Amino acid sequence: MNFLNFFSKSKKYAILTLVIICTLFFHKNINADLMQSTTYKITQDSINLGGANGSSTNYQLNDTLGESGTGDSNSANYYLHAGYWQMGESYISISTPSSLVMTSMSGLSGASSEGTMSWTVITDNPAGYSMSIASTTTPALQSAADSLSDYTPAGSDPDYNFINLPANSTFGFSPEGTDTIPRFKDNGSICNTGTLETTDKCWDGLSTTPKMIAGSSISNHPSGTVVTARLRAESGASHVQTSGVYNVTLVATATTL
Repeated sequence: MNFLNFFSKSKKYAILTLVIICTLFFHKNINADLMQSTTYKITQDSINLGGANGSSTNYQLNDTLGESGTGDSNSANYYLHAGYWQMGESYISISTPSSLVMTSMSGLSGASSEGTMSWTVITDNPAGYSMSIASTTTPALQSAADSLSDYTPAGSDPDYNFINLPANSTFGFSPEGTDTIPRFKDNGSICNTGTLETTDKCWDGLSTTPKMIAGSSISNHPSGTVVTARLRAESGASHVQTSGVYNVTLVATATTL
């Protein structure tokens, strides 16, 4: 996020711009027709004859009879693993959003600014996915001369409300979307409890260590799921924020489970 300050004769102003780097893991996947009920799920099926498992101190063998024409084949449009013992794989993708420009705010008298970034995660993995975000620096939002502190909740759970003392300046995030993990859900007053996903609630601070914000235990192919992070910068009424260009780079990572 770039945090840009401009001077007039009477005030300092700040414009926040967010720069996002998305990292993702891809896996190819070819599965047979999916069979399932409320109590089971079969992701691959095959008709074979005989076969058994064998092992010694030096090897382990899984074999079956039948299935001619096994092996790998591919073209520009598909990748096929043919055969009963072929490794099952899955696919995942994540979109790359544009940079976010947040509204101006005073560096002298205290103010706040919010904006959102959204990613679309698509996976055909029957077990679903998880997504995390991290910053590349500590504190996350910095200029050449100053920074905003990373938001720190009062306890182990996110704060329901964004709390910034008058003498401080802080920068934090709150996830939004149907796949938000339970840690960032609430019961109307407390986070990490209940099933509500209340907008502009449950705040935490960024870290160079990835923090999980969303996930699902099922496939969402082909439409995918939108995951949003709400970002907030706030300078207290008695805090003077040094004028300058402030930047943060976020790394968003989506992986299959």
